[in-house]
Amino acid sequence: MKKNTAVIWMAAAGLVFLAGCTGGTSNSSTVKTEAVKDSSQAEAMDTDLENAAAEGEQPDVSGAFDWLPAGVERQKAETEPNEELRKLIAEYYEIPDYELADSRYYYDYVDLDSDGENEIFAVVVGSYTSGTGGSSALWCAEQDGALTVKQAFTLVNMPVIVVDNEEGGPKNLVLERSGGGAGAEYVELTCADGVYTNVSDAELVSDLENLQGVAILCNDLADDMQTGNYLTLEPAGE
Repeated sequence: MKKNTAVIWMAAAGLVFLAGCTGGTSNSSTVKTEAVKDSSQAEAMDTDLENAAAEGEQPDVSGAFDWLPAGVERQKAETEPNEELRKLIAEYYEIPDYELADSRYYYDYVDLDSDGENEIFAVVVGSYTSGTGGSSALWCAEQDGALTVKQAFTLVNMPVIVVDNEEGGPKNLVLERSGGGAGAEYVELTCADGVYTNVSDAELVSDLENLQGVAILCNDLADDMQTGNYLTLEPAGE
């Protein structure tokens, strides 16, 4: 009788063990199913983004430049590589060869000094030229047949408003100043004797909404990274 009782007890324990194993297998299967589901959703999202980029579509970035006044025209950076500018930037900042492919440059033609001749305003984005407060920029112009640097800037955030100057003379620049734990604020760079105020020393804009001019370099950097729509300092063909 004792032997039969022991057999019955062992059989019951075995059933409990099997039930536990069955439950464990079910939970594991559920986790795997959810993981596959999440992975499939991620792959589907990646595919959608890739297809959109291939078809020339761009994600909705409305609101990225909401701070720009209504009276300011928006203008994206030039898309044609400028070899002379590329070389000048790389040499000026002494960027190593291995960093050139990861260094982007955005530029626009603009007549900042109102002399009737366009200069180049370029912003350089990369580990050698950018930080939490913004990126480095160059104001360049032709001199004696060669492109030269008129002034270098730091802490520049795109876009940059070139303010209309009906009286002639240098045009003020307005841009966002941020970083260092401070919130975004908008400052105006003035020019005296051919030299603009530093971004860090510039005064706050008194009347942003009524500004008139052109906002250059109106590119969304995150979107450009996604679509590959940007110029790098890497020499052509490499």
